[in-house]
Amino acid sequence: MVEEETKVISIELRGKEGLENNGFVQSEDLNEEEVENVSQEKLPKPCQIGIEKEEMQELSMQPYAGMPKEVLLQFSTQARYRITREILFWLIIASSLVLVAATIAIIAISPKCLGWWQASPIYQIYPRSYKDTDKDGNGDLKGIQEKLDHIQYLNVKTIWITSFYKSTLKDIGYGIEDFQDIDPMFGTMKDFENLVAAIHDKGLKVIMDLIPNHTSDKHKWFQLSCNRTGKYTDYYIWHDCAHINGRTTPPNNWVSVYGNSSWQYDDVRKQCYFHQFGKEQPDLNFRNLDVQEEIHDVIRFWLGKGIDGFSINDVKFLLEATHLRDEPQVNKSQNPDYRKCSSNLQHCFDIS
Repeated sequence: MVEEETKVISIELRGKEGLENNGFVQSEDLNEEEVENVSQEKLPKPCQIGIEKEEMQELSMQPYAGMPKEVLLQFSTQARYRITREILFWLIIASSLVLVAATIAIIAISPKCLGWWQASPIYQIYPRSYKDTDKDGNGDLKGIQEKLDHIQYLNVKTIWITSFYKSTLKDIGYGIEDFQDIDPMFGTMKDFENLVAAIHDKGLKVIMDLIPNHTSDKHKWFQLSCNRTGKYTDYYIWHDCAHINGRTTPPNNWVSVYGNSSWQYDDVRKQCYFHQFGKEQPDLNFRNLDVQEEIHDVIRFWLGKGIDGFSINDVKFLLEATHLRDEPQVNKSQNPDYRKCSSNLQHCFDIS
């Protein structure tokens, strides 16, 4: 009977905030108010601090990843975040303005990206096939001048006149006899000066061919070199070679652009001279400083006549190897006696 009463009281105590009896049975029943008073007396009392409710919330809340919009807006209005954001914003604006100003300044003070020779198409004229004004069957400089309106109509800004130097015309005017004269077929120096003036009056530019690699074998430099006259002795590339019974054994296997050996025997000098093109076009020795100065004089001469620029031909042929080794064959199984074509060799030594 006592055990049953104890169980009932324990159940009631557990229902009332877990107040335990620890095995002691009260002799008198406790009402609910007394039990609550006893429970409150045993709970620790909180310490009161003088902090308002809003401040407590601010101290307890910290930024965190994935916070919702409402929480984010609370932080964005705080002074430390707002001021930092504004400072970064104005720094970006100022940096952008500086970059834009620097870009404009660089564009303004920089030279033009394209020169006049790159800004429009270039109209190439081979004088001999252009308009013939003296009815001799060959075009001339006066014919070019008469067609300037047509060229201007085409919206061309630059005219390129191919070789009109005095020459033997063995290679359409590229075997030059005189770098500072005009072939009579095309007119006179006065005709040329009038043409250049007319071209410039139209607001156009004019360029001409410059062929520094070789001359004609009729050029005075070559004639003096054949005779070993003074500084002209080494104006061309000469080398000893065997010449017996009209048959020449060249110094090496080099082949000219037009085929066959690029060496030609000269009966006057008793040596072979080198030619990348026809045998009537001996190559200048560009390692000779006097030759370089001669070409500089040619450039200055035509610039003085009003030319705006040059189209320089055959630059890759200006220098050759001094050791004169044989060129490797493209097809090593080919009989060396049939190496007559330029394409049969690899051209490691005769092209710079």
